Amino acid sequence: MSAIRPMTAVPPGQYPPFATVTDEDHSAWIIIATALGVSFAFVALATRIFIRKFVNPAWALDDTVLGLATGIFFVQSSIILVACSDGLGTSVELVPLPMQLKIQKLYYASNFFYLYALDLSKLSSILFVRRLTFPGTSVRRFTTLLAILVLISTVVFTLAIGLQCELAQPWIILHQRCPGWFERWESQAIVSSLLEIGTLAALVWLIRDLQQPRQMKAEVIVPFALRLIIIIATGLRLNSFNGRVLSTNPTLGEAKYICWTQAELSYSVISATFPTARRLVLDLITYYNGGQFTDGVSGAVSLGDTIHLSTLSPRRRRHSAAANLGSVHDEPLGAHHDSQEMIIRKDILVEVKHENEMSE
Repeated sequence: MSAIRPMTAVPPGQYPPFATVTDEDHSAWIIIATALGVSFAFVALATRIFIRKFVNPAWALDDTVLGLATGIFFVQSSIILVACSDGLGTSVELVPLPMQLKIQKLYYASNFFYLYALDLSKLSSILFVRRLTFPGTSVRRFTTLLAILVLISTVVFTLAIGLQCELAQPWIILHQRCPGWFERWESQAIVSSLLEIGTLAALVWLIRDLQQPRQMKAEVIVPFALRLIIIIATGLRLNSFNGRVLSTNPTLGEAKYICWTQAELSYSVISATFPTARRLVLDLITYYNGGQFTDGVSGAVSLGDTIHLSTLSPRRRRHSAAANLGSVHDEPLGAHHDSQEMIIRKDILVEVKHENEMSE
């Protein structure tokens, strides 16, 4: 038995709306936010797979981690939608007692999936930056530290969130005193935001000595910097929390909080694809590439002595050029074959042939 929802007049010949927003029912907000997030995340996942299949076939650990994060996000969204069908987003007076307990259990479970999907998408971005670096360098050690901190924070906040309210039944919020409930989520948000900033700082550190125009550096930084928008979503989520109704009417009072939670999580999953989508966008510019997809990278921008970041260049420069002086080949850096979006090494082999004139 689901929640008792208020009836609205439906004109003859039309179906009733899937959900109606009233003073006592805000479940439609949650459903819309969740459905949009799932749709955009599915498009982002399909785009990532397409890029790895046709544009730059170099599947790596960060792609696997992001795929896992997206799958967990789909599970979390499914749990939220099931909870909405049972009365999440509706005033607690309209929800039968058995459904109240079920909703609290579902929401309690969704918090863990939210945490895992959020941290795995963050870890995917860190691993992407990490494979752009050389072993033994300071920036590589820094990205490794970031990855370890993400894993540690996941374990810590899993325990902090799991042991909320009453230890015997921690999923029960209604009519319970839950001291420190919001402070735990506030701490999680601060740590998560700092790790996002640290990921961008690692990329800036990687290219800070690049002897190239600022515009060229910006082309590399911007896709990663767009991920910082998640900090704004996190702030809006915390700001929408209504502590006064947490123990009295959480199913209705925390509807906005849940909406921003879904928006934050979906953007975290989607934005992890931005850096890899850069190559696809460039290839879709028909006047640049003749409408064809590339399968690697071309052109080089020197980064230090050995690392190179890819830049725009016509497709014809991707092929080996044979001439009397020899041939030029573009090859990915040996230790980073899976990082072809941004790293490349150019080996030049020059062959000179001499013909001796035969004397009579």
